[in-house]
Amino acid sequence: MSNLSSVNRPVHHSGAEPLTIRRAAALTGVPEHTLRAWERRYDLLRPSRTESGYRVYDDADLARITAMHRLVAAGWAPRTAAQEVALGRFGRDVDPYQNLIEAAAELDAGRVAREVGDRFSRGPFDAVADHWLMPALERLGRAWATGTVSVAGEHLVANTVSRRLSVIMDATPQRHGGHPVLIGTPPGVEHQLGLFAFAVAVARAGLPVVYLGAEVPLDAWTDAAVRLKPRLAVTNAPRRRDAAAASAVVDRLAEGDAVPVRIGGRYQHLVGAPAGRLGHSIAAAAALLAAEAAGAR
Repeated sequence: MSNLSSVNRPVHHSGAEPLTIRRAAALTGVPEHTLRAWERRYDLLRPSRTESGYRVYDDADLARITAMHRLVAAGWAPRTAAQEVALGRFGRDVDPYQNLIEAAAELDAGRVAREVGDRFSRGPFDAVADHWLMPALERLGRAWATGTVSVAGEHLVANTVSRRLSVIMDATPQRHGGHPVLIGTPPGVEHQLGLFAFAVAVARAGLPVVYLGAEVPLDAWTDAAVRLKPRLAVTNAPRRRDAAAASAVVDRLAEGDAVPVRIGGRYQHLVGAPAGRLGHSIAAAAALLAAEAAGAR
């Protein structure tokens, strides 16, 4: 993959020579085999053909290729990126979070709900959670910090996303009994949307889940561990100052019949052993837990 400066550079075609696949690849920095794959898998491109059967691209194809390349380089799953481009969102300033931020700034509840619902309807839950939801929440936090979005706007989005996650969780076939995955935030940590999305992903991966929510007191962690005998517990450290509270959960659950703990969130690296780190991909972490559970049977 080329560097980001080439990804973001506008592509212009002089028209002096036909846009063959080789030429399109040279102009956009996307290899020929990738262009063929995008055409075959996602119907992203529909180049015309010469009498000899060679592909010929136009400027609209170049715009789609450039936009797809930019989104994939930014971490989007190719299928989700192709859906964005197919919807016509492939201008020079592709911004998949702009609608949400503008709606939050205007306290437009209907528009926020439509944007969240539309995003989650476009692709697999894990892909949307990783490649749209989590970056969108980070972008929302920055907008709040700069005064673009008010506290009310931030709460409006958080409440809308939480309701949507609840609907998806309720629609997911649940496994009950056995040893569940116990999930919640540490005491004093209210940021739960990323962890809630992870709980949904774990449930969708086929594991029994008990989601405790936000700001779970240490005694409640102990009580749940004693009663439920979970296979493991998951908590988070979304801010630097939350690492101490997450460490306290790890220490508490290490007592008695020790419960393994995994940590998510931006500052998971500040929580020491014996906690394990989940990494920063909801999809990958949920798949890992499911694979470990399958191997333990």
